[in-house]
Amino acid sequence: MGYCVKQLVALLLLCFILPAHASLKVAVASNFKVTLSEIIDLYAQQSDQKVLISSGSTGILYNQIKHGAPFDLFLSADKERAQLIEQSKLGIKGSRFTYARGKLAFWVPKSDTEVNKQSLIDFEGHVAIANPKLAPYGLATQQALQKFKLWNKFSYIKGNNIAQAYQFIDTGNIGAGFVAQTLLLQNNESQYYLLPIDSYLPILQQGVMLSGSKNKQALQDFVDFLQSDAIQDLIRQKGYL
Repeated sequence: MGYCVKQLVALLLLCFILPAHASLKVAVASNFKVTLSEIIDLYAQQSDQKVLISSGSTGILYNQIKHGAPFDLFLSADKERAQLIEQSKLGIKGSRFTYARGKLAFWVPKSDTEVNKQSLIDFEGHVAIANPKLAPYGLATQQALQKFKLWNKFSYIKGNNIAQAYQFIDTGNIGAGFVAQTLLLQNNESQYYLLPIDSYLPILQQGVMLSGSKNKQALQDFVDFLQSDAIQDLIRQKGYL
């Protein structure tokens, strides 16, 4: 067999032996989707590792993972479901981390005056919220309004996630509602009241690495990047604590 033929055979064998450079698949809470997309763009400047996003409410993503959805990383909008995944066989023990802390706002886009706590007290009618049973921002809304003794005051239009609640208001179908501040900053909105941090339990958005990942080193590298000082500074600029 000639030298060139031997080289060709060796190259073909190598192609069969080496695994494909598989994409990392990230399940991310809807409020963090845009910020994560920016982070992935920055990551692409230093790595050729492809990262794919699937976004939705934390509750729905959690159920998808429980039923075998092939994700590598779960970026939850709360700590509870990230903790449940870590404690099960689906998560890598010791891999759970906090990547952001959310802030909640009452948004009245067509208000002619400054939106403040009195605006919230005086508002009448339907308000949009994320479903408290599915989305941590919805649960935080319920906690805050119960603390203000306003929970029974409103009629609620519930979205599956905080991004859908935002859309209800943004389209003009609902006059006001409760959304993540990060969504307002992304769209240069200013007519909102930032609810006091102590009016609801901390929205600790936690991630956990999934045990079914086929590329754990690439996954760890991306998680390290996500937790780096520069990226954490960027996340705070996007409306998180």
